[in-house]
Amino acid sequence: MYKYFFFISLLVIFASCTHNTISVKNEQKGKLTGDYQLVVSGEKKILLDDESAPKPPYMQMIKGESGEQILTFLNRYKNGIFFYDYETGTFLNKIEYDRQGPDAILNTTGYFIKNMDSIYVYNKATIELTLTNSLGHVTQRISLNDNRGYDRTWAWYFPQYNFLTVNPLFESHGKLLLSGMYPTSIVDSLIYKIFFTACIDFKSGNVEFMHTYPEELYGLGAVWADPFYTQGYPALSPTGELIYSFPVSHDVYIAQLGVEGYKTVYAGSNFAGTISSIDAGNKRVTNEIILTHFLQHDFYTGILYDPYRRVYYRLTMPGIPGATVSTSQWEKPVGVIVMDEQFNYMGETILGPWKKWNWQNSFVTSEGLMMEYFDPELDSGEEYLHFKTLTIEKIEN
Repeated sequence: MYKYFFFISLLVIFASCTHNTISVKNEQKGKLTGDYQLVVSGEKKILLDDESAPKPPYMQMIKGESGEQILTFLNRYKNGIFFYDYETGTFLNKIEYDRQGPDAILNTTGYFIKNMDSIYVYNKATIELTLTNSLGHVTQRISLNDNRGYDRTWAWYFPQYNFLTVNPLFESHGKLLLSGMYPTSIVDSLIYKIFFTACIDFKSGNVEFMHTYPEELYGLGAVWADPFYTQGYPALSPTGELIYSFPVSHDVYIAQLGVEGYKTVYAGSNFAGTISSIDAGNKRVTNEIILTHFLQHDFYTGILYDPYRRVYYRLTMPGIPGATVSTSQWEKPVGVIVMDEQFNYMGETILGPWKKWNWQNSFVTSEGLMMEYFDPELDSGEEYLHFKTLTIEKIEN
């Protein structure tokens, strides 16, 4: 399902383990009432240069020297970061990273711009965080797997990372946080040994790993078999708590920085049913089984806090009844739940299929919730970054 991950075949363990099916019930299904919905209130189009394309894999909004909003995004083809004035759509600058030499970053897949002299870039090829400046020069390299190099056993114990705009590198309490995933099902003997969040101290560069997977979701022999299910999507609460949205839970998991353990709060959909792990039995779990399971079940993805309206948006991917392996994953619907700061349900809206609503590129501005929109039938010719502005509207009875 997620073509970027390459450790699945290495870590497949189905033949040697006892498996159970976990069922995560939605006790509030059909009982929630909401007075609000999201509506499209505007749009923004940014004309791209000849080297860029829609649906970039990662974005970050930053402020310029005069307070202007700058949209940055990752250009994988150029192995670099491109900068645009968000208001005017004007191209400003780009940083392209070498693939060879002392400043080499072989595979840029995410970044965090603290300032133009401190740009942290994730190098997927070497599993390291590189500190660079605006000229692309590397000033520090921070290993995220204890420099284990080609010893692939590191993948059993250290998180891997698929950074998205809704799964960013982000700052909290003077540290840089990276929320990762596990590439396949987790054996019970490792459930309390695998930490999925890395914490890097800005001053010292020291790395600490924290937050293990909830056993009730990922232990007990549950077969998930794809990293889509194990990604913990993070958000920061107004008080600095870490909020994790796991795709397979109707609850969100709330954690403190550097402290193990969670408290859970219901933050589910009024329409989502029971989420079950893959019923593997003694069968080999094929890509076809994984895809069909993904298509048919209800899942959650990112969670974003909106400080302008003091609400949370939790993104959903409802199931398609009767979907088969012939159904495209891009037909999977995208929805948004709106909740207040105490996670009280305010309403939810189904936007449309994933092929049009690229939930992975969602972020909050003073205008509202921005989500990349791409219509294959209409968005042709000149290449644009096309966003829809979603704002909260009270439902009139």
